[in-house]
Amino acid sequence: ASLQPFFVAPIRSLCESLNEVLERKIPEVVTMVSASQVAAIKNSWGDIAAGDGGASVGVDMFVRYFAANPSMKTVFGYTGSPEHLRHNRKLQSHGRKVMEQLGLAISEIDDMGRMTGTLKSLGIRHKAFGDIKSEYFPPLGVALLAAMEAKVGSKLDKGAWGAAYKAISDAIIAGIHA
Repeated sequence: ASLQPFFVAPIRSLCESLNEVLERKIPEVVTMVSASQVAAIKNSWGDIAAGDGGASVGVDMFVRYFAANPSMKTVFGYTGSPEHLRHNRKLQSHGRKVMEQLGLAISEIDDMGRMTGTLKSLGIRHKAFGDIKSEYFPPLGVALLAAMEAKVGSKLDKGAWGAAYKAISDAIIAGIHA
């Protein structure tokens, strides 16, 4: 069904753009996370997010990612040493936003369809940032799990969080490629 634009030209254009997005066929990607994994994820999320909503984990994730993948700093628009990056306001903001989105995903993880839809939309919005490749995500997941483990230690269920990260990244990638 198409939207019937009935306002002025800018609204018509917006409606047509929205209609294109709504009609676009987005591949169905729903990676499942088991009930026991969901429980483990929710059980540890409070500790991961404690104090700063997880922002410090987000920064640590990016520092670890760039240390293991130095060429990615330029893709993301960062320069400098790991210590310099920890204090970079842009990277701090990015790390905070990533963890806010992760928190939103965790809040919706009981409804994989809803979570997947939210994350596909995030992927679609990320198209504006350029050519984001699927292969960026696995090493970012490794860095995320390492940063989480550094904060919460053995409370982190790596299997559960690995499954969650796979579901999350699959949905974002589906949106990027939509």
